[in-house]
Amino acid sequence: MTRSTFLKPILGLIATALISGSAFSATYWLSDELWVNVRTGAGDQFRILKTIPSGTRMETLEDEPNNGYLHVRTEEGIEGWVPERFLQDEPTSEIRIANVQAERDELQRQLEELDTKYKDLLADKGDVNGELETLRSENARLSDELQSIKQVSENAIQLDQHNQELAQENASLKNDLDLAQSKLSNLQESRESRMLMAGGGLIVLGTILGLLLPRMRSKRRDSWA
Repeated sequence: MTRSTFLKPILGLIATALISGSAFSATYWLSDELWVNVRTGAGDQFRILKTIPSGTRMETLEDEPNNGYLHVRTEEGIEGWVPERFLQDEPTSEIRIANVQAERDELQRQLEELDTKYKDLLADKGDVNGELETLRSENARLSDELQSIKQVSENAIQLDQHNQELAQENASLKNDLDLAQSKLSNLQESRESRMLMAGGGLIVLGTILGLLLPRMRSKRRDSWA
């Protein structure tokens, strides 16, 4: 082993100690379908600390690579060196697709909630037919949007904008539903008030009849006498 070869890892460790306190940090992910060794130094001759799978997220501790290796720290807190060629600056396609699928499932859940509320409103039409028609149109449009998202779910970057728009539209639909429910509640209270007034009238009528009938019977007895 030459003197320069011997000094390289030592100088690398010294540089790491000096730079580790700086504010520089970049986030990387391990490329698809790979298992890579995290080593104690920048080279294959150094001891393996751990073998990490594809999709592992890590932060760089130094700005420039050393001998084709980057000094990194994983989310588990493991610090070491990995080949720069195996790293990328965005999540793997598997992670992006999983995120898109989770967002798609959430949209599906929201769509089912809207469908349930729509069916509940349909059972009591009253003065909310206009709101119901609007909800039905929005429901159909959301179904089309969701179907489109399923067809392009692998394109995570484009889906992000669609998901934000759908979130805003879902919030608007929730406001419409709240308004429709408020109108239904007012209708229900109005019907209950009319029923109470009718019931009160019957009670008054019964009281009057209860007072008049005994007198009428008494007069009949007097006339017979």
